[in-house]
Amino acid sequence: MPSFQTLEDPTPELASVVYSADGKILGTFYRNTDRVRIPATEIPAVVQQALIAVEDRRFYRHAGLDLRGIAGAVFSTLTGHMRGGSTLTQQLARNLYDAVGVDRSLWRKLKEAVVAVFLEYRYSKEEILAMYLNTVPFGGVTYGIQAASRYYFGKDAKELSLPEAALLIGLLKGPTYYSPYKYPQRALARRNLVLDLMAEAGMISKAQAEAAKKAPLGTGAAPYTASQSQGLAPYFREYLRGWLSEWARTRGYDLYRDGLQVYTTLDSRLQMHAESAATAHLRTFQRVFEKELYSRPLPWEKDTAILVRAMLRSERYNTAKKAGLPEAEIRAQFHKPVRMRLFTWVPPGYKDTILTPWDSLAYYLRFLEVGLVTIDPHTGEIKAWVGGINHTYFKYDHVAQGKRQVGSTFKPFVYTAAMDNGYSPCYEELNVPVEIPIQVDGRDTVWSPRNADRDIGQKVTLQKALALSLNIITARLMKTLGPEVVIEYARRMGIQSDLEPVYALGLGVSDLSVLELTSAYGCFPTLGVWREPLFVREIRDRRGNIVETFTAKSRRALSEKTAYLMVEMLRWVTIAGTAGELRWRYGLADLDMGGKTGTTQNHADGWFVGFTPHYVTGVWVGTADRAVHFYSLENGQGARMAMPIWALYMKAAYSDTILKLPRKRILPPPGFQMPTCSSSRTTTQDAPTPSSDLEEYLR
Repeated sequence: MPSFQTLEDPTPELASVVYSADGKILGTFYRNTDRVRIPATEIPAVVQQALIAVEDRRFYRHAGLDLRGIAGAVFSTLTGHMRGGSTLTQQLARNLYDAVGVDRSLWRKLKEAVVAVFLEYRYSKEEILAMYLNTVPFGGVTYGIQAASRYYFGKDAKELSLPEAALLIGLLKGPTYYSPYKYPQRALARRNLVLDLMAEAGMISKAQAEAAKKAPLGTGAAPYTASQSQGLAPYFREYLRGWLSEWARTRGYDLYRDGLQVYTTLDSRLQMHAESAATAHLRTFQRVFEKELYSRPLPWEKDTAILVRAMLRSERYNTAKKAGLPEAEIRAQFHKPVRMRLFTWVPPGYKDTILTPWDSLAYYLRFLEVGLVTIDPHTGEIKAWVGGINHTYFKYDHVAQGKRQVGSTFKPFVYTAAMDNGYSPCYEELNVPVEIPIQVDGRDTVWSPRNADRDIGQKVTLQKALALSLNIITARLMKTLGPEVVIEYARRMGIQSDLEPVYALGLGVSDLSVLELTSAYGCFPTLGVWREPLFVREIRDRRGNIVETFTAKSRRALSEKTAYLMVEMLRWVTIAGTAGELRWRYGLADLDMGGKTGTTQNHADGWFVGFTPHYVTGVWVGTADRAVHFYSLENGQGARMAMPIWALYMKAAYSDTILKLPRKRILPPPGFQMPTCSSSRTTTQDAPTPSSDLEEYLR
């Protein structure tokens, strides 16, 4: 018999469930059994009625044992017609407790009866129904009505309709035999029988049963797979899985069987808009890239080191390495033909449909990839996370895992340091190349950057210089301020990656992640407060008890005045600067926004980081290898590669009638007066001297 402690506290293996901030199930983590427990209140009445009509019509009239049913089963057995007499409670006893057993014996039936009576004494009828529906198998690794509903219909159990409920209950007699995917006619007949039994038991009317019979099976062509690569936010879920595994290990939980309930900060509606925007833009922009890429000899044909780097990054290579295979054997495997055609597109020059893994490396190198993250800067909560274009084939996460050169999106850190050290947006700087002595590999040389448009000669305000992303003005500010001062401000705003103290730092030569760069930009709409990115609100155990809650760490990084000056400066980028198309081309003129485009060397990386009063969102677009890139600035700039994704995403989010995001503005701090750029300009001789005591300025 099960021990008394086990009877009081049945603990079947439960999958851990990940929820979005708006209550949607994002996914589950399980090892052998995909079983999710939900309360009785979330199980529709039609599901419970179907179960009772098929399995135990006197469920509410017995105390665990149905003597009439037992007598009928004995009589049928004696007359040669085997049928069961177990109540739902007896079946639950078998499902919950392994010690009861499943062998055909009088001893098992006795144990089953004793446990059933105990369950009836210990739990209400509603709780027994919920436990039954949460533990019963629906085929394969799918256990429980919630997991079954998601597997067969791609929806939560509480959303099941009458015909869908009848189909799932009908599966209990034989999930394989009545599989709607393998044997749809059997499944349909079984579902309709369940509907007839419900009508016969008075659960529904005959008219309701006949109407439900006319509905299609509704399961789609294939199961809604529980693969980690499928569904909403797969890159976020994989990042979360790694963090949760460590969290659970240090606290004595098993992530894959203890039924943890993980409530994340992700908003499923924003996530859908973000994924849709990335897909829509890259679907068309990929063709633009390929046209330009194939206009010249392919990069990996000129330099085979590109393919070698791709091999070293591949999942196949790393799996073989972990298995201990010799390097020579691993590399040889990449040149063995694949026995089936894996791809719908074959690179030019390949006539055969059978490719080698080496060929596939070149195939995947041509794809533009994406990294996007949205953060609520007022709370630090991550609201959307798009780590790549397809998690099935591209596992590398470009939000937190990848780091790339950020180009001109680093310039706001330079201008922030300038504003905080006494400069004004109206201050004029000479747009003439400056020569800065530097050392390279121990040799004295001169660094003298040029503007992307080669335009030089006139004085421009800092406001205009940032809007037009003028390299020369940024270099002059870097010379005056010094790299160390700029690095200090970047650190205060949340940048943690290595930053080399060189003058070229201001033009974005350092590699940063999308996550940390976006988080740093959050200091602008919050008027100077940086908050650590947060992705989990709370974790509960299988019974719903709170185990731990989480809040974002925060600190004041900038004065309110400096932060708001930068808000105005970055607004101007979207009004008369490199991001001006946001207003007139994408119809966002009525949205209060600011941001900065970024383009790196050889057009390998395109960036846009923008903010609204509600969210700050960073977008990166590029290929897996920096050597595979656009040849022209026309298409290879951040305003073409990344900014359209941000625009499509924000337009969809602010038009969403469910989200109902209000159109408000970021307001200046009390008593703030915005400088008015008049004809009387500040001269170069009036340039302020950078303070060595940043703490004093921040105070």
